[in-house]
Amino acid sequence: MLQVRLTKRLERFTLKVEFEATGEFIMITGPNGAGKTTLLKMIAGLVRADQGVVVLNGRCLQDETTFLSPEDRNTGFVFQKPALFPWLTVEENILFPIKRRDRDRLSHHIEFLATELELTHLLSARTDKLSGGEAQRVALARALVKKPDILLLDEPLSAVDKLLRPKLRKFLKDIQKLWEIPAIMVSHDYAEIHYLGDRVFELDEGVLSERKKKDNIVFMPLVSY
Repeated sequence: MLQVRLTKRLERFTLKVEFEATGEFIMITGPNGAGKTTLLKMIAGLVRADQGVVVLNGRCLQDETTFLSPEDRNTGFVFQKPALFPWLTVEENILFPIKRRDRDRLSHHIEFLATELELTHLLSARTDKLSGGEAQRVALARALVKKPDILLLDEPLSAVDKLLRPKLRKFLKDIQKLWEIPAIMVSHDYAEIHYLGDRVFELDEGVLSERKKKDNIVFMPLVSY
């Protein structure tokens, strides 16, 4: 279970969020500049909250006296801009979070990710030669390679070819359910939100509100972000 209660003063408003999640896929939408990426970064330990608590599976990641580094939180984070290492190949980027002594043991898992994300033919390529969608798929594989305790996804499919997106949505949903981990994904794509979201939240001006479901239909804001 994930428990989040965080507050951070931003330039235009105070971001104040509180929610819990079990093995759910949570979707967050809202206007640009509303604090969505900042929220993901605070859960990952990349940005310090002014105050608050993050607890994952009974383990305190942050409170008044504790602040675990991102490396110690075992989170799988995919940024909207993939932030790959251009001097490494696709395979080396995917393997980067894995200690060398563990790579042979995880070889089947790595092969599975490369196949599902359609990266097998690109493993020896330099990442500075990739398209935006290919780079996002590499970043997704890198986030999944350590079998994280939580997935934090910031528009991870925004640059992926539209014909490939349905397959990757299903892959994300399937692997999140298989591993029974919470996933939090920022998206402006209503197809993604409806398909992936067990619960859907809107974040606007630092205020997080849950969109209610009726007959499996999410009532979204009238404004398209």
